[in-house]
Parts: sequence; C-alpha cells; structure tokens
Amino acid sequence: MRNLLGFIIGTTILAGLFWLLETLWPEKRHQPHWRPDSRSDLIFWVFTAYITPIFANITLFLAIILTASFMPRLDNKVVGSQPVWLQLIELLLLGELLGYWSHRLFHTIPRLWRFHAVHHSPKNLDWLASARLHPVNEVISKLIVVIPLYLLGFSGGILTGYLPFLTFYPIFLHANVSWSYGPFRYLIASPAYHRWHHAADLAALNKNYSGLFPFMDAIFGTLYFPKNRQPQQYGLYQEEMPVGFWRQLAYPFQSPKTTII
Repeated sequence: MRNLLGFIIGTTILAGLFWLLETLWPEKRHQPHWRPDSRSDLIFWVFTAYITPIFANITLFLAIILTASFMPRLDNKVVGSQPVWLQLIELLLLGELLGYWSHRLFHTIPRLWRFHAVHHSPKNLDWLASARLHPVNEVISKLIVVIPLYLLGFSGGILTGYLPFLTFYPIFLHANVSWSYGPFRYLIASPAYHRWHHAADLAALNKNYSGLFPFMDAIFGTLYFPKNRQPQQYGLYQEEMPVGFWRQLAYPFQSPKTTII
C-alpha cells in the first residue's frame, strides 16, 4: 500500500512538473496535454512500474548467473581501485556505447523491430509517451547494457545507481519541450534532438540512436539534427500500430502485414 501511495505521489509530481515544462517551452504548441491515446500510455506507465521490473529483474539475475558460469568476471579491484569520478565517466561512456548499439539493433533486426515499433507508434510525443515501451524491448536492452558492464567488474552498487538513470532521463527526452541545449546540442542529448529519432520524416529514419551523447551518432554516421527545423510528423513510417494497450502488447507476436522500412 505504501509503495502504491508513493507511486501515485511520484507520478502526480512528475505530471505537474512536465505540465509546467510543456506549457512554458512547448515544441508543438497546440498539442493537448491529454491526448486520445494517453489512456493507453498511462496503462503502460503503471505496467512498466510494477510488472516489467519483476520480469526484468528475474531475467537479469538468471542471465548474470548463466553468464558468470561461462565467462569469468574481471577482478573488481581493476575498476574499484580507480577514483569514483573516473568510474562514473567510464560507466557513462561504455553504457552509452552499449546502449547505442542495442538501440540500433532494435531498428535493424526485423524481429526486434516488432517490439521496438510499439515505442515509435505515438503520433504525438510527450513525457507520458515515453512509457509506451514493450517489456521485451526493455529487458533485452538492459541485458545488452548491464551484462558487459558487470563482466568488466563494475560494482553492483554503481550499476544499481545507473539503472534508474537509464529509466528516468528518457522520460525527459520525450517531453514536448523545445530545448536543444544550444552550443551543447551535440554533446548532451536533448528533447529536440531525440524528437528527430521519433520523426516519421524520411530523412530522419534510423537516426539519433544515442540516449545521452549525440556525438556517438556522429561517430557512427547516424546523426540527424538540423537547426531551426522541427519534425513534421511523428509515429511509424509505412506501418500501422493497433490502438490500445493489449493490442500493442500483442503486436510483436503477430505476423507482419506490411513491409518495414
């Protein structure tokens, strides 16, 4: 009961904060705060908070045990003896590199794309749309990032602090906020940068995979962040997603009816 109350209070605070941000600095000025499909996203929000973590934690635990039985973990002293600031930099850079390629795989492997397409289906972006994420997508993404970091010897404490960051910063990136961070636009991912990743514009397809450092996209040739322009439309390109939480949850397991581009 206490956890439920904390969740309700936390969600209310977030809703109030993003209502303020999206009212004062909107990128899409006339977008309503409550969309026709916000109800489904709210269900995803609750599902992601209560059901997905159970699935993810069990899978991560089993994967770590299985991986450790076949691959030796580096001595923690190699990483642990370094200054904390250096460990944090290494964790952010390595985590971002792994996250970039994890994200890119979900766009290039058709079977994985079916799960990731659920996240790309909103035709209007805001903070709540960030919750439209299939649990299989969430679990596989975290496995690809966490397992290598664990094997490299990063402590469980540092990884435990890193995982919430992986969860909460993307909420801000999806907000209907016009911020681009000005001169730091290519250094730190902003809402304006990430919105191009969700754009249905042909030129923006399969671009901006980075969740924190856009220069990763610059290195691997997937950066698309034009100045003084906004995406014309959001959502899937030449693909239709069914409406409703349960239909979207089942979508990846159904036979595709259209060609994915």
